[in-house]
Amino acid sequence: MEIDVLELLKDSPLLLIFSVLGIGYLVGNIRIFGNALGPTVGVLVIGLVFGNWGLTIAPMVGTFGFALFIFSVGLQAGPSFMSAFREDGPRYLMLAFVVAGTGVGLILLFSQLTELAPGYDAGLFAGALTSTPSLAGARDAFRAGMGNLGDLTAAQAMQNVSIGYAITYLGGTLGTIAFVRYIPKLTGIELAKDAAELERERGLTVKRTRGKQAGGTPVIRAYQIDKVDEGKTLGQRRAELQLAVVPLKIKRGNEFLEATPDLELKPGDVISVFASVEVHRDIQERLGAEVLESALLDYEVGTWDIIVLNKNAVGSALSAQENIVKHGCFVTGVMRSGIELPVRDGLVLNRGDRLSVTGERSRVEEVAKLLGHIDEEIEETDLVAFSFGIAAGVLIGLLTIKIAGMSIGLGMAGGLLITGIMIGSASSLNPSFGRVPRAARYLLRELGLMLFMAQVGLSAGGGILDALSSVGFTIVLMGLAITLGPAIVAYLFGKHLLKMNTALLLGSVTGAMTSTPALNVLNDAARSPVPSLGYAGTYTIANVLLTFAGTLIAAL
Repeated sequence: MEIDVLELLKDSPLLLIFSVLGIGYLVGNIRIFGNALGPTVGVLVIGLVFGNWGLTIAPMVGTFGFALFIFSVGLQAGPSFMSAFREDGPRYLMLAFVVAGTGVGLILLFSQLTELAPGYDAGLFAGALTSTPSLAGARDAFRAGMGNLGDLTAAQAMQNVSIGYAITYLGGTLGTIAFVRYIPKLTGIELAKDAAELERERGLTVKRTRGKQAGGTPVIRAYQIDKVDEGKTLGQRRAELQLAVVPLKIKRGNEFLEATPDLELKPGDVISVFASVEVHRDIQERLGAEVLESALLDYEVGTWDIIVLNKNAVGSALSAQENIVKHGCFVTGVMRSGIELPVRDGLVLNRGDRLSVTGERSRVEEVAKLLGHIDEEIEETDLVAFSFGIAAGVLIGLLTIKIAGMSIGLGMAGGLLITGIMIGSASSLNPSFGRVPRAARYLLRELGLMLFMAQVGLSAGGGILDALSSVGFTIVLMGLAITLGPAIVAYLFGKHLLKMNTALLLGSVTGAMTSTPALNVLNDAARSPVPSLGYAGTYTIANVLLTFAGTLIAAL
């Protein structure tokens, strides 16, 4: 029996889609110069290969994936979008505008000099800046009739966008990595030294590792008090110890008492305390022998994620949150816009930050009331808000106005992004509305992006070889210029006008270019997570700006 694989894939769109996704993910694991290509590149490359063999899927698959992806980007950006303007916010905003503005200026110049066919310029811009939202915005502009088509059809222009993106994306990724790796050496800057200097300036030198706490993992143990001065209260004894301990409950005879600060201690009292392993060593020497008392040890201890929303917490350093320590809790992780940040005392909290807090459940709940709310592990997604949010985004995207004969509007990408940000922000304030659990949001965003990239690759594959032979070399050169040009301009702007620390500045540049692989290289070179602070600051803003930039380029 002979099986024609190509015919089998043509006859089964579902088999084709998931074959492209599966093989694409495997290709994405391939490493070049120590860095994985990533699933976006892998799926795109396999899509191009299959598309060159004449395999295609319905455009609706890409449109569906595109809607999931852009809306999910908005959901993720929503809680922290406005907080991105705190502390270094104005500088982050300016850098994001410099990168986007320089890129738009260069692509408009190149398109005039080389007379590229409609669509190539927008794809070139998106690929050179490794910005999938720009790709989505440009394709949507042509699809909606807002793009400048010239003599082409909308389908041809959209194919050109995909081809331009495919040719330049890998070069954009490698070019950004090369820039952050070699610009410090070329300018004589010791990146690790600059990162360490910023850590000292901002009080970021107290290091902790995600999932761990200085002094060891916090646990509950019980001790029998041998002796205590008559009349001395629990609060006074705790102050004498000068240790990060939290008394939970006291057993006196057959009676159980709450561990309140004004409670007078007596010899023979058995007290349960919550502290790190290292602190427990000191407690045992100063309080008394450890005892096993199940009634005192039966507490629910774990780690919960708290979303920072309280205006008194936003804008203040982690060390200023004394109530966390007072309640016997420990911060073991911080996430901002999906980026893991260093858990250090000088870290300034933004609205929407996700703190992983370890402690006894009731006390973590008290801390959550002071900071924001606990992000409960709820499995259900609010599909009503999710569905109507996408519907509203599509409707907003359909609205256009005509100026001098040109149709201008947000496009579906802009509409979905805005409604996603609004629902994401509202959900952070009222968790019962628009609930999309983090795992579900990741799945929707990743699946949407991969479906979109698979359709992009398959639709562009048929024309990729002709494009490479006719304009490929020109596009590659222009792509490198648009990758390095905005990066260099933003670097000079941040260094000489904004006077930014180099490690923070380069992290901000990678965020403005939405290049996570470059951030990983930068963190390794700086031997510090400081660049992640800059990346998180510009990344959210850049996603919004570059989406609209893609639409703008297509329309001009």
